[in-house]
Amino acid sequence: MTARASAASQQVQFPIVESFTQGTVTNPHWKILGSAQLIDGSLELTPNDRQKSGTAFLDQPFASSLGVTIDFDYSVEGGAGLGDGFSVYLIDGEQTTAPGGTGAGLGYSYTAQPSGAVVTPGVTAGYVGIGFDNVGNFSTIQAGADGISRLPNAVGVRGSGSQREGFRWITGIQVPGGFRAAWEAGARVQVSIIEGRLTVRHADKANPNGTLLIDGFDLAGAPGQDQMPATFKLGFAAGTGSATAAHRIRNLTVALPVNMPLEMSGPQTAKSGDRIAYGISVQNLGPNDAPDALVEAAVPAQLSDVEVTCRGENGAICGSGSTLEGLRMPVDLPKGSKAMINLSGVIDPAFEGRFTCTSKVTSPTRANTAEKYTGSVTTDVELPKISVSYVIAGQWPGSGGYVVSYDITLAANEHLVVKWEVSYEVPAGTRVNDPESYWFTVTKDGTDGTVVLTSDEGHNIEPGTPLTFRVQMLYASQSDAGDGTLRNIRATEVTRP
Repeated sequence: MTARASAASQQVQFPIVESFTQGTVTNPHWKILGSAQLIDGSLELTPNDRQKSGTAFLDQPFASSLGVTIDFDYSVEGGAGLGDGFSVYLIDGEQTTAPGGTGAGLGYSYTAQPSGAVVTPGVTAGYVGIGFDNVGNFSTIQAGADGISRLPNAVGVRGSGSQREGFRWITGIQVPGGFRAAWEAGARVQVSIIEGRLTVRHADKANPNGTLLIDGFDLAGAPGQDQMPATFKLGFAAGTGSATAAHRIRNLTVALPVNMPLEMSGPQTAKSGDRIAYGISVQNLGPNDAPDALVEAAVPAQLSDVEVTCRGENGAICGSGSTLEGLRMPVDLPKGSKAMINLSGVIDPAFEGRFTCTSKVTSPTRANTAEKYTGSVTTDVELPKISVSYVIAGQWPGSGGYVVSYDITLAANEHLVVKWEVSYEVPAGTRVNDPESYWFTVTKDGTDGTVVLTSDEGHNIEPGTPLTFRVQMLYASQSDAGDGTLRNIRATEVTRP
């Protein structure tokens, strides 16, 4: 006799990832019904045609106890009468269902006549249906109990119901412009249910952090609402009537929610040649751990000698970061922990203008529900009064260490500079080689990690006529010399007597 599989073993495990872009689905438990079809790199729920309805239903349960977040991209394109809309719904994971009502029901609730007589039934054992309704009938009595007046261009919520009963109108809000969007807009919806509270967020390329449409609504405490089941099953549906639209979705992820906000700081102004630093902090406000959080940043091309450090608090563990193609910093971020990242680089000495550094925090197995999970800093860069650059002129073993010879070039950007100083950092124990042989003054020789070179009389810098001079540094060893980089090199005009 074959043993029956446990309920837990039958559940699909998070994350549930389905792109709908390959003309097939990876999970065989998807039921694609009615007008729904996989076409043109997406799941099309309805074509842009009249009187169509389509459903995609994942007939496999997943746990509800730790919360759930549903993310997906969508497009809605059609004629002037754009309609009706599409829905995302959850039913009791112990049950299965046929599609819900067409038209006003958006494939979740039942559809009724204005008198209230049910025409087509809703889903079986529905827990909640979130409608993205361009026409506006999802809010009326034609789509379930407690209907209100028509609410076009709105996100609306109907509660528990089964076939011909329930589906009470719970809440809704109109959204300027509704839900018309082409793929190019990058429109995306996030639906979260955490500890019985419902949050709906809408984002696009112009607003990547998104806008909260419904914020922590007490779904579990709504009138007539069934107790939240131990497991859910997920469905998508859409319908058209006399108003039409092609309703499409793709890039679906269903995952455990985690609230990981990101904050980013950095300079608004800087000088060419400066080393600047950005601070990026991420924290985990729960309700779940995020063992595979990833902080990424697009480092401006005008920055070189890029460095990154990371420090974790309250159990956060920073991984091995990389800046080879932008910043990538993996972080194990338990609930209640925080990580602080410092990213720095040197601005191209010849650059003048503006650049922006952007960052974000994501997770491949968790859904980030934070209100702000991306950040950016824009910096306006001006040329300094004196630009400084250098090249290595030669290097060789020397008496007591390793010698690197540098040609340093100074250029005046505004006016004649009569007196100047050049400073830079080197490893402690390094010193200027043979300081008495130079025409400039070695004000600090580098033994404490800092070199300062001060001009003597007669070595002015004329605008348009750069000044180049040579200096040798004696490093304790070739290893200390490394690649010969002079850190934080800068030149300043001296105005003191």
